[in-house]
Amino acid sequence: MIPFDDVIAIVAAFAIIAIGYVVFGISGFGASLLTIPLLSHIYPVTFVLALAALLDMGSAFFIGLKERRHAEVAEIKWLVPFSVIGAIAGVTLLIHLPRELTLAALGTFIGGYGLYGLFARASEKRIAQGFAPLAGTLGGATGTLFGMGGPPYLIYLTRRIADKSRLRATMGVMVSFSLLIRLTVFTTAGVMFQTHLIPALLWLAPAAAFGLWVGGRIQMRASRDQLLRVLNLVLLGCGISLIVRTGFLGG
Repeated sequence: MIPFDDVIAIVAAFAIIAIGYVVFGISGFGASLLTIPLLSHIYPVTFVLALAALLDMGSAFFIGLKERRHAEVAEIKWLVPFSVIGAIAGVTLLIHLPRELTLAALGTFIGGYGLYGLFARASEKRIAQGFAPLAGTLGGATGTLFGMGGPPYLIYLTRRIADKSRLRATMGVMVSFSLLIRLTVFTTAGVMFQTHLIPALLWLAPAAAFGLWVGGRIQMRASRDQLLRVLNLVLLGCGISLIVRTGFLGG
């Protein structure tokens, strides 16, 4: 039973989503880092996953559509085909790989990169576009494996795109693509067919919209160095979240 008659639960959910989408508004991804684990204390997990996927998709589509003129089309053209390959590979690996070990390894890599980015001296050197196949494949695979395809795209794009507005717009487009795959999988599995999903979306979408607005304002006023610091914190948080999910740090 979804406790929509519980005012405290609704207020808590509204606050959680608003804060989560401030992060999304700044970085173009990362809301689920906060929303999924916290909302799971209020609502059933399958309900939270479906709700988060819809809110993320709407938010990413909004950023991508609003700022599409700033997106780096050349980068997207390279990333998208390999994201499809990665997504297909991710579904296959989901069946054969030990999930907890893979999750812990991914969390260690992403969190370690975020930690490195926080303390390492900033580099203005661009990496080669030859890394796009790796980034696209990893992004597609981690999206279907763990519901978290943003970090590999972000790691690659922050070393390719210097302009923060173009970085955010390009991330918005790539996250939209990753979420479209996830929604397709969820719909096929029947996760999206839940009685209370649409009413919850109508109640809570304004919280996501407010968070996006605040995050967008912060993103516009922040310097590139400040933005990169926030993005590295998001990566660190994603890594820790993945490791905790395996139970290695959760007792």
